[in-house]
Amino acid sequence: MSLANGGVRIAGPLNSASVVTADIVAKNGVIHVIDNVLLPAPALGTITQTAVATAQLSTLVAALQAAELTGTLSGTGPFTVFAPVNAAFADLPAGVLQRLLETGNRAILSKLLTFHVVPGRITASQLRNGQTLTTVEGTTLPVVVASGFVFVGGARVTTADIEASNGVVHLIDGVLLGSLDIVDNAIIRGLTSLVGAVTAANLTTALRGENLTVFAPTNAAFAAIPGGAPTNPATLASVLQLHVVGSRLTAAELSSGRRLNTLLPNTGLTVELFARTVRLNGPRNFATVVAADIVAKNGIIHLIDTVLLP
Repeated sequence: MSLANGGVRIAGPLNSASVVTADIVAKNGVIHVIDNVLLPAPALGTITQTAVATAQLSTLVAALQAAELTGTLSGTGPFTVFAPVNAAFADLPAGVLQRLLETGNRAILSKLLTFHVVPGRITASQLRNGQTLTTVEGTTLPVVVASGFVFVGGARVTTADIEASNGVVHLIDGVLLGSLDIVDNAIIRGLTSLVGAVTAANLTTALRGENLTVFAPTNAAFAAIPGGAPTNPATLASVLQLHVVGSRLTAAELSSGRRLNTLLPNTGLTVELFARTVRLNGPRNFATVVAADIVAKNGIIHLIDTVLLP
């Protein structure tokens, strides 16, 4: 309530009104006549309801439904959600979103989405440079504040502090893939031949280990193996172990002449650089890196055009 031009003005949550007739005395109180109907603030919806009502989050809503997480984000909370906008999902490599939404990949999708959720209500003003947030998925998210922008897990916050009844939502311009390991990445990127071979060779657990570099043959590379891929699990395991190095190596670290020790005992690969192309020389053949630096939770993937043979 305030005084303005000799009159009394009442401020409500959404609008205001002026007192036009004051002090009408009644048996049980006093009436003041005002010139406007005061409107209450609309009730806040849950995070799920807020996402549904936000046009930029329709793809996220579809993903939450596919992962059966809409009920979770309608719960008591509170939660802080870093919500990728539709354009962020559209920027994923071709086919990745489609595979994420497949029923068989529900566990991977759930892992990815809960990586975007932090327990508690954290507003933009509470985010600090160098801060680390522990997500519901369990992996941490680094916060960087630079040049007036806030980055979480490498994605920029584009709209902050959208309030919900059970938390707060921040819109971000990228999908955070940091919770997915090498096997998860191979699945969502459509490397079906590699995934099948890893399963047949009983190496899935090994490729979920820490600090690995995998030179991952494409489906076409597997199809081009003379005589087809080995069917014997032990032989197949030897082939696959030749493609794995027990440390993280980015493309920038693959210097010409460098010798890489693989998981196949006493067998390595030699790196050669031709202009901007990286070639790996193996015991019997060579392969060229066709896509580099796919970062996974437990290592790095480089796609290659040929299956290396021991």
